Amino acid sequence: MFSRISRQFSLLVGVFVVLLSLGPAGATLAIAQYVPATNLDGDSSIITLDSSYQDDAWLVYTYDIDPTGAVVNAAVRASNKVPALEEALLNQVKAMRFAPATSGGKAVQSSANPVIYTWILDKPREMGPEFADLYGRAWDHFANQEYAAAQAIADQLQQFAGRNALEEVKSRVLAASVANRLGDAGAELRHLERIVRFQRLALDNNFKNVYVPADQFLKMLNRILSLQLEGNMLADAGFTLDYMQTLGRGEPVVQAAASRYVSAEQALQRMSDFAIEGELIALYPEGRASWKTALTESEFYIADVRGRVVTVYLTCNGGERLLTWPSKEHWRVPAGWTGCQVDVSGNAGTRLALHQVVAR
Repeated sequence: MFSRISRQFSLLVGVFVVLLSLGPAGATLAIAQYVPATNLDGDSSIITLDSSYQDDAWLVYTYDIDPTGAVVNAAVRASNKVPALEEALLNQVKAMRFAPATSGGKAVQSSANPVIYTWILDKPREMGPEFADLYGRAWDHFANQEYAAAQAIADQLQQFAGRNALEEVKSRVLAASVANRLGDAGAELRHLERIVRFQRLALDNNFKNVYVPADQFLKMLNRILSLQLEGNMLADAGFTLDYMQTLGRGEPVVQAAASRYVSAEQALQRMSDFAIEGELIALYPEGRASWKTALTESEFYIADVRGRVVTVYLTCNGGERLLTWPSKEHWRVPAGWTGCQVDVSGNAGTRLALHQVVAR
């Protein structure tokens, strides 16, 4: 049955498409001189599909807007490889109309930010025979502590053409388990968060067919909370705890999680400065990489960069701001701005430490 999730999520994507622009291609311009492209199609610009598309699909696509307002260079950069859906989506993207970006009053070419599009259906799913065989072999390696072999199969499964949403979740469960054994907390967290995105989309849209049993899902969220607290990601951990309480308030695992959160919060407040270590990850091969984290303190700075950082954005409920980088000074959240997040972009694999100064 055709589910509501595709329509709701495509609406979100449509909003992002018309609002986000990186700026004119191949140029550096003063912000005051640059006016981004705007979509002329209104609600008709929303990317929609119909119930004839019965395969789960998710992809990242990009496009440029030329000086006439036409979409050019539209391309899928990463996907689970469902050709019919990719073709239908790109045809809609290419048909969108824009007022072009301008610089100093002159129309210029601009590039949209990468767009993530997800299409999943509320229907029973199972692993295909080939996928299931590889998956079983990986767990055999895991049981024998052959983690490199298990990781190799996990990587293969995450590139498996046409994999459905359940298979994607299974591959991430495997990858997170291997990362845990190898002591790679960052990779484990990323894989678990990927599972949560799929499960949460299903739950938020009242799917009958979800991907993880309720008790197991709470345990996954609890593990995410632990990783976030261990990494000093207090604000992100707060969001995770809120969601756990929404799903299972009063459950022992949730009560224990709340107690750990309070203890971690008190410990960080006794410090003068604490750091969150991050790694910039690309959405697609050769694409710009990024890393995001939420803030609990108003004063912060970045140090110990190993690689290349290009931009640092501060995004809050009160607005957003491009921060000066590199900077020898600490940054401060403007008065009245709340719910802030730092978004760092640059070269894939870049590692850094974001420090927050505890207010006294």
